[in-house]
Amino acid sequence: MKKNIFIISLLTILVPSSFGIITQENQYKKAKTEKDVTAMKILYEQAYAEDNDSIFGQLSLMELAKYNFFKRDYINAVSLLKKVYHKKITNKQYWLARSFLKMGKYQLSIISSQIFIAESDDNVKIENAYFLISESYLLQKMYKRAFNTLESLRTSKYINNNIPLLHYKMGVCKEQEEKFEQALMFYKKLKQDFPYHQYCYLAEDRIYNLKKADKLEIDLSEINTFRKEKSVEETKAATGKDLKIYLQVGAFGSEDRAEKLGKRVKVIGYKYIVFSKIKNNSKLYVVAAGPFDENDNLKKAMQKLKKNDIDSYVIKRY
Repeated sequence: MKKNIFIISLLTILVPSSFGIITQENQYKKAKTEKDVTAMKILYEQAYAEDNDSIFGQLSLMELAKYNFFKRDYINAVSLLKKVYHKKITNKQYWLARSFLKMGKYQLSIISSQIFIAESDDNVKIENAYFLISESYLLQKMYKRAFNTLESLRTSKYINNNIPLLHYKMGVCKEQEEKFEQALMFYKKLKQDFPYHQYCYLAEDRIYNLKKADKLEIDLSEINTFRKEKSVEETKAATGKDLKIYLQVGAFGSEDRAEKLGKRVKVIGYKYIVFSKIKNNSKLYVVAAGPFDENDNLKKAMQKLKKNDIDSYVIKRY
């Protein structure tokens, strides 16, 4: 009898608690999909108030901190971030670093970025954290440290999405150190590799300004050469002459993965090529089966690839 009473008492304690966690989880998930900003904020606040120690309470607090960050209320964002302590939430230091940078607390931004880099496995945010560190040094006019940070990023495994920004900032660092020829080297590298990127145009402006201030001796006509296509290639592009037909079967951030798929295509019975292109500031390695002649049965080839779990579509290139 006493045993039964103990079980009933235990259930009386646990069941409401369990339902509380479910309710809190639902509030958090509802807030994540809420389109109205005010309603979203209220839901996060309610979820956090229900149990501020649980994972969903802490996640709600994290979202409230980010809400304040994007509202440019950096002081409140930092105050909320400091209350986030759940071990499963790993991006607290990243948002602290961003907030401190906006507040002009550059050393704190550097420290938070360094902690994040050491503790996180989010490569995208780690890449951004390096830029936060370099920007903090730049704003303190510590140009050599800013450059060394960018150089560490350049030789790391983390640089992936922001290569144009990397070249541009390295050029800015050297320019601020009054090493103008080295700055020009980075700006030219940016223009050569990413001729139509927004940072390419910014690099052009900086080269013009350096020339105007007599910091560089350079023929300004050189800075546009990377945008010019060869006349033969322009004629081909205009007429479509000599275009070859391929079936694109995949695109990867890793050249090894691209080659691996290419070898599968070869086993199936088709030649393949791997070529690189830039998309969303990132380098992709595209795998294409072919080339095919116009008289080849492309539909049959696509069906054969599909039977081997490889989707494809027609592309044309030189």
